Amino acid sequence: MKKQEQEWEGLRRRVIEMGNLAEAMVGVAVEAITSSEVDSLIKKVLQQEEQLDKMQLAVDKEAIRLLTVYSPVAADLRFIMTVSRITGELERVGDHATNLCESIQLMTAKTHVTPSENLQKMGSLVSTMMHDALDAFARNDMLAARSTIAQDDMIDAINDQVLEELLSDQLVREVLSGTKDIAGSLAQLLIARSLERIGDQATNISEEVVYMVKGDDIRHRTDESSNG
Repeated sequence: MKKQEQEWEGLRRRVIEMGNLAEAMVGVAVEAITSSEVDSLIKKVLQQEEQLDKMQLAVDKEAIRLLTVYSPVAADLRFIMTVSRITGELERVGDHATNLCESIQLMTAKTHVTPSENLQKMGSLVSTMMHDALDAFARNDMLAARSTIAQDDMIDAINDQVLEELLSDQLVREVLSGTKDIAGSLAQLLIARSLERIGDQATNISEEVVYMVKGDDIRHRTDESSNG
């Protein structure tokens, strides 16, 4: 293997390592939704976020170095561009995982609040999307990337169910009458929002994989035109 190819592969491995950390952060945050060890799990996510930020800076610096040294064209240039954009998406995943933890802390402050089953379902699906998106990148698998993109509609649908469940007419009446504290419901809405956003980042990563493999930018296409 030529030195240039070795350097490309080394950069890919570093992105995968960063992705694994972001995926782990999401997994821990999702676990915290229903765990009795909330504080320790959240502390772990906060520590990992700092590491994730450092990894982004290191990967981006290496991408710029390779861009300068080799002046890549065609597929290699798309790879470098994809790496730069994916690291940004992964950094945002870390931010959303942190926001998720803050909302979980708000929810658990109301000890009588039981998390919606839909939140658990969303968490599981989002974790799967993150794993599948990163696996598609690692394997240059455009079909797997497109399959991951298709899962986002399910996340959005469950998010709508959470909104409908937590903002029911009965709940609104109870809040307005002062018989119900809205903090627990608000926390769950924020949790759902963070999960939905992580699903969006997994979708964005998958779209970058399609671009990297095929050179086809599908980021702003409708469903009909992006599935071809």
